[in-house]
Amino acid sequence: MQVTITADQHRGQRGYHGADLELPASRYAIDDALQRAHVPEGGGYELHGFRGFPSFVRSALILSGSKTLEELNLLAVKAGRMNETQLGAYEGILKLRQDADIDHPMSMKELINAAYNVDSFEFHPGVTNDYDLGAICMQNEMLDLIQDLPDEVFDLLDEEKVGQALRRNDQGTFTSQGYVYRSSKDWQEVYDGVHLPEQPDGHSGLISLRLESVDNAPVTDSGVWLELPADEQAMRLALASLGESTFDTCVIAEAESILPSLKYQLAGDEDIGRLNTLAGRMQAFPDRRTLVKYKAVLELEVCNDLDMQLDIAENLDCYDYDPIILSLEAYAEYVLKEADFDVNDPAFSGFDFKGYGERCLQGNGFVTTPYGSIARNEKPFVPEYTRLTPGMTMQ
Repeated sequence: MQVTITADQHRGQRGYHGADLELPASRYAIDDALQRAHVPEGGGYELHGFRGFPSFVRSALILSGSKTLEELNLLAVKAGRMNETQLGAYEGILKLRQDADIDHPMSMKELINAAYNVDSFEFHPGVTNDYDLGAICMQNEMLDLIQDLPDEVFDLLDEEKVGQALRRNDQGTFTSQGYVYRSSKDWQEVYDGVHLPEQPDGHSGLISLRLESVDNAPVTDSGVWLELPADEQAMRLALASLGESTFDTCVIAEAESILPSLKYQLAGDEDIGRLNTLAGRMQAFPDRRTLVKYKAVLELEVCNDLDMQLDIAENLDCYDYDPIILSLEAYAEYVLKEADFDVNDPAFSGFDFKGYGERCLQGNGFVTTPYGSIARNEKPFVPEYTRLTPGMTMQ
């Protein structure tokens, strides 16, 4: 499942397309997507696309009005956990609600609450009309009114009318996949529209590591999570939980991070002490803008090396960062407008804004990244962990 995020303040800007996010997503991935979409802290945004969702869910989402990423992420978690029977019941719940009030589309609150109540509904796959329902009803004598009828009367019954009577009695509905009706009076109103009933991701660190002992047979989701940066006490508790005295006998089985590349970059034997140092350096960044600048620099340097990431975190003043340039096309438009050109003139209808913007930026030494534009300046880069080689940008 995937969604596209666009910031309200950049809507309609040339070359701006927002950012895509795969769902369900961790807290880190959500924050990163908002940064790539250039949504300011507390700023508004819209969600589009809803690719990969079941078609009936996608239709409901398009009509559901305002929604937050956190709400959509929770719904993706719930939908992803449903089996075919539960998905069939979920479609029926939405249809029953929509048929009951066709003038008002379902809100995200209703969609989420419905997802928590699928087990209170019965789903019969393949039963899509009154005739089929009536035939099954007569075969199994599911309707009280016909159970005691004599055989000669029973044989005269019309399957479609029997199905219609059963559907009305059940207050059920047909979907494209089958028949759905409420089988229990239980209904959990778990979401009040403000406080989400659960958060899919409970990590609190800037880097989160699931550690395992090398001596233990690998077991899915075994081990212990260590949230970085961590103090000595937290480190000792993690080791004690694993029954180890040193991280040298532990491996990283899984990782989550505020830096997207770390999720896939970390090897099982990566130095946990250096990772803790990196998390500490990121925690020391004065604001969100500095973190986004750091991500832009890592893109510029194509940096997947932990030592280099550590050194760059301490040398951010060696780079000039412009978060305003969101796309090559937008930069080209800015340059042309500064030169008093009317970019809306028909003469520009076939103009290559992207190519022109790229040439202009390169002339200034800048490179565009998903996080903004970045350039190396003349300040000396002071390495601590890396040894710079000729040709590296950090010279």
